[in-house]
Amino acid sequence: MDTKRKLLNSREAAEYLGLSLSYFRKLMMRRVIPMYKPGGKVCFFDPDDLNAYLTSIRISSQTEIEDEATNYLANNKLNH
Repeated sequence: MDTKRKLLNSREAAEYLGLSLSYFRKLMMRRVIPMYKPGGKVCFFDPDDLNAYLTSIRISSQTEIEDEATNYLANNKLNH
């Protein structure tokens, strides 16, 4: 049986995300990141939730934007 803990405490989660503990606590207060709070005191974080937070907003590269624009223009010229 694997007894290794999967959940991280606040300090570990902040380090995992590369954030200062104080900024991470602000995110906690704003409920930006899902957390588990057994017993109502200590908070724990699932690395899967932290990964989802990290990848929640993706900004396209300039090449991707140009490709999308080219495809859009090509498709709209064909439809008109």
